[in-house]
Amino acid sequence: MSLSIGEGPYLRFRALDGWRGLCAFLVAAHHLEVHGFLYWQPLVRNAWLFVDFFFALSGFVIAHAYGEQLSQGVGFRTFVIRRFGRLWPLHAAILAALVATELSHLAIQHWYPIAGEHVAFTGGRSPAAALTNLFLIQALGFHAFDTWNGPAWSISVEFCTYLVFAALCAILPKKRERLLASLVLAIAAAATLAAFSDLGMRETFHWALPRCLFGFFLGTVTHEAWRRWPAKGVAGTWLEMIALVLVVAFVTFVPGHVALEYFAPPLFAFVVLVFASDSGLISHVLAMRIPAALGRWSYSIYMVHTLILVVAFSAARMAELLFGFNWLNHLPNGEATVAAQGAFATLALYIAYLSAVVALAALTWRFIELPGQRFFGNLIRGRTVQPEAHPA
Repeated sequence: MSLSIGEGPYLRFRALDGWRGLCAFLVAAHHLEVHGFLYWQPLVRNAWLFVDFFFALSGFVIAHAYGEQLSQGVGFRTFVIRRFGRLWPLHAAILAALVATELSHLAIQHWYPIAGEHVAFTGGRSPAAALTNLFLIQALGFHAFDTWNGPAWSISVEFCTYLVFAALCAILPKKRERLLASLVLAIAAAATLAAFSDLGMRETFHWALPRCLFGFFLGTVTHEAWRRWPAKGVAGTWLEMIALVLVVAFVTFVPGHVALEYFAPPLFAFVVLVFASDSGLISHVLAMRIPAALGRWSYSIYMVHTLILVVAFSAARMAELLFGFNWLNHLPNGEATVAAQGAFATLALYIAYLSAVVALAALTWRFIELPGQRFFGNLIRGRTVQPEAHPA
């Protein structure tokens, strides 16, 4: 995931911050298995597509912040440490919390052994998977399924993509050659995904890296288009409305049409291009207090919501075992969904869950993300360095 520029001479893309926050919020809603009115809304049910918005935005922001510096052969060490320090501390903290939760499952299974239940530390929560997650390589084909904190697959491939971007800047310092190579790389990544992945744009483990490369390098090309775009200061409300309508229509009607899903990264690159100007009415709304706060906490929202779900479902299962409640529908794969509830109860569950996600995200942003950035920033020159204002 990519955030805004707000340090040094760089611009702060406030509308894109708001976009990122709302998209992270919808991704969190997408993963709550409570079947009801909200669950079946297309913007919730198909919110997995917004990960490709994060990739395109990341390419745009990273090119803006680091492209020229890296192409001049300086700042590689700083770039790698900053990006690792932006992603890894929160990822490691959530992984540790999930391991602790799995230890509690192990204890519960000792006292309440039930046939067919998920066995602790197996499958996607195995010790081997914990190691690949610890080193951010879990989405590089080591597993045939998502592991531990499922959404973290994207930061695994995104960190690898950062390294590819830095290498490209070093190898091709001339901007025109670098942009051409970026476009070729994006097209080649899409072709690789189409040729080898059965999941296409839904890929999250075997061929996840090409999916990330596709969106990210379209984002880097988009940055140059924005920089050269003569109308960037007057994109205006009408163009923003067109971009918004296109996104809503695409997310509503396209998922399920595998070939058309490949148009998601180009569409999101267009959205980034339009809203980077911060010039229309919708941009002003996205820069307001609530979207801005969601944008600030978006990486935490994206990373902590699985932990909230695991703890909540584990608590519900424990209540079933102790008190005989029947809250969950248990699936053959060991997972569960919330049993059918009334419309009011379903809405209340969504509100409680999303409120808990946002509250925890605000805390992890303050007490894990920012200190983590400071710690890794201090490694760069052995002195105090301010946290980045553009987390990814």
